[in-house]
Amino acid sequence: MKENIKFLDSCRVCSNKKVSKILHFKDMPFTDEFIPRKNIGREFIYDIDIFLCDYCYTVQTQHDVDIDKYYIDYKYSVGQSSKALKFMDTLATKINNDFFLKEKKKSILEVGSSDGTQLKQFKKLGFDVLGVEPSAQLSNIANKRKIKTLNKLFSENVSKDFEANNQKFNIVLLTYTFDHLPEPGIFLKNCNKILKNENGFLIIEVHDLEQIYKKNEFCLFEHEHSIYLTKKSASRLLKKYNFEIIDFNFIGEDIRRANSLLFIAKKKKNIVECKTEKNKSFKVFESKSFYNSFGKKIKNGINNLDKYISNRTSIGKKIAGYGAGGRGVMTLANMKNSSQLDFLIEKNPKSKKIYTPSSNLPVVSLDYLNENPIDEILVFSYGYMDEIKEELKTYGYQKNQIISFIDVMKEGKNV
Repeated sequence: MKENIKFLDSCRVCSNKKVSKILHFKDMPFTDEFIPRKNIGREFIYDIDIFLCDYCYTVQTQHDVDIDKYYIDYKYSVGQSSKALKFMDTLATKINNDFFLKEKKKSILEVGSSDGTQLKQFKKLGFDVLGVEPSAQLSNIANKRKIKTLNKLFSENVSKDFEANNQKFNIVLLTYTFDHLPEPGIFLKNCNKILKNENGFLIIEVHDLEQIYKKNEFCLFEHEHSIYLTKKSASRLLKKYNFEIIDFNFIGEDIRRANSLLFIAKKKKNIVECKTEKNKSFKVFESKSFYNSFGKKIKNGINNLDKYISNRTSIGKKIAGYGAGGRGVMTLANMKNSSQLDFLIEKNPKSKKIYTPSSNLPVVSLDYLNENPIDEILVFSYGYMDEIKEELKTYGYQKNQIISFIDVMKEGKNV
C-alpha cells in the first residue's frame, strides 16, 4: 500500500528542509485497522520514521497516509469509560466556570468530536455545540443523540464555510486530534478566523513527548500522529500562528487520561499571563544525541516485555492482553513474542471475530473470560487501570494477576 503514502521533504511546522531521522520502527500497522481472519496479511504495514527539525526542533513524522478512507471507518471512542466521562465533565465545568459563567450566549466547535460525548457535557451547561467528525459511524451516533455533527474531515473548505456564514465560536476544542493533523500550521491559521476575538479560546490536548520518554511509551509513535509536542514546542508552534498559551494542564493529572498535555490559548492581543513556569528547559528534546539514548531505552523496554511473556508462558502460565487501543496494537506490533499471548481483551470490541493488525491476536470481550480463564492479564490501557481492575474483579481476578505493561518495561518484571 505504499502508493497511499505521501512523503514530505520539509518540516511540517516551519518548512525547513533540514530534518534528521531520530527513531525508526519497522513494519508498523494502523492502530484501528482490525481485520477478519480472512484478511490477515493484507492489512496496511509500513515503517514509521520519526524526525527532528534542525531549525524549530519539532518532533514529527515525514510521511502522510491517505487518511480520508481510514477515518471514514474509524470506530474508536472512550465515551463508555467512567474515567473519560469524569474528565469530560470536569473540562466542560471548569471552562464554563472560569470563562463563561455569566455568558448567556456561548458556543463551541469540537474538531474530531467522536460520538459527541464531550460536546454533550458542554451542551448541558448551555453551550451551542457543533462537532466535526470524519467517522460516519461516530458522527451518526452523535447526531442521534441530538449533538449536531458534520460528517467530514476539518479542512480549509470547512473553515471557509464558517467564514461565509459569519459563524464564529467561543471555543475550538481538539482532544487527541491536533497531533493527527498533517498541516497543523494551516489549521491554526483557519482557527484564527473562526474564533471570536473577545472571549475566544483554543483548547488542545495531545500526548506529551516528555511523558512519552519518561514512561517509554514508544507505542504512541503511530502512522496517525504527525507531530509530538512538549510544553516548549507547543508554545513555540502556537506563537508562530498568533496564539499564546495561557495555561498548561489546568486539570489535575489524576483526572486527565494517562499521557496528556492539555493547554488553553488565546489570540495574542488578548493575553493573560500563563500560570506555568516559563523558565523550565526542554532543550534535551532538541538534541539528536538524546534520541540515541531514547532508542536504546525503547529497545530495552520491548526486550523486557518479550522476556516477561516468554518466562511466564515457559512455566505454563496463560497470559492475555487488555486494551485494543493504540497502545495495545502498537506495543504488540513491536514485540517478538506477542503471539504467545492467548488473546487481547477489549471492553467493547468493534465487532466479532476480529484480529489485531500485524500481531494478529483475536480480540475478545470480557465475557470471553468466563469460558476461557487466564492466569495473568497484561494491561496496555494503563490510564484506566483502576477501572479495569474493578471490571476484572467481577470475573474473579485479583490485583496481582493484573499487570501494567509500563511496569514490565520499566522493571523487567518477572513475577
